[in-house]
This record gives sequence, C-alpha cells and structure tokens, in this order.
Amino acid sequence: MNKMTVETPEGEPIIRMSRTFDAPRALVWRAWTRPEHVARWWGSRAMGATRVVKLDVRPGGEWRFEQTTPDGTVFAFIGKYIEVDEPEKLVNTFALEGMFEDKNVIETHRFEEKDGKTHYSGVTRFDSIDDRDGMVASGMEAGAQDSMNQLEELLGELVSA
Repeated sequence: MNKMTVETPEGEPIIRMSRTFDAPRALVWRAWTRPEHVARWWGSRAMGATRVVKLDVRPGGEWRFEQTTPDGTVFAFIGKYIEVDEPEKLVNTFALEGMFEDKNVIETHRFEEKDGKTHYSGVTRFDSIDDRDGMVASGMEAGAQDSMNQLEELLGELVSA
C-alpha cells in the first residue's frame, strides 16, 4: 500500500495531502461522491463506522458524515460544496460540529489520471496557522491516512468487480 504524503508548509495556513491510487479517475470520483462508497472508506477505523447522512454533490449542496465511537459518542462532520467539476475537482467547506463551525475551512480536492492511475491532491486552507496546527494536533493525519488506506482497499474491490 502506498502512503499519503502530508505537508504543512511553514508560514502558510494550509495542509497539503497527496496519494496515487491504482484505479481510473472515474472510479475514484465515484468512490468519493457516492454515499454507499463514502460510508466504507471515510474516517478512521478507530472512530467507528461512518454514516453518510447527507451527500449532495453540487455547488451549494451539503454533506454530513457521522461517526459513532465505541462508547457511543457521535462526531458529525459537515460542509457545503462550493465547486464541482466532475471528475477533476471538488471544493468544499469543512467543519466538525462544535469545532471550526465559525471558521472558513476550505478543502480543494483534485484528481488527475495518468496511465490508468489517479493522483489525488488535496489542500485544506484555514483562517490561521494556529487553526491549521490545531487540526494537525487533533490526530487528523492518522485519520486521513487510515481513510486513504480504506479507499485504496475499496478501489481494489471495485476495479476487480
């Protein structure tokens, strides 16, 4: 399994992530934008199963994913889509209920295909470096890596189906 790279450039309130998947871009896009697929890969396994409550992939559409931990705590991740350019680019807001809701956190996801593989690159922009560092300190990198590992596993199933 390949590893996702995560960068926090000095002096910039952003997190950059990238990873290559052994699957065509159209398939990666479907896995990224269909509720039945997102529920299988999004979020850390340690947090519990992901329930896709809402996934309206269009400009102005909202998304809401809930994870319930083994002790019953529910974490709700929410946002709105700003730009949808299938199958190349998604731009959305991101918040965890109770955290970053009053902030302007913007995620830009890009999907580029070459030789049947898809290179994913994501940039999350925060209002400040302190906000970015708070997200990193929350364990976001481990959770994102786990998500991408699960996405790779799902794509392997979908490619061979």
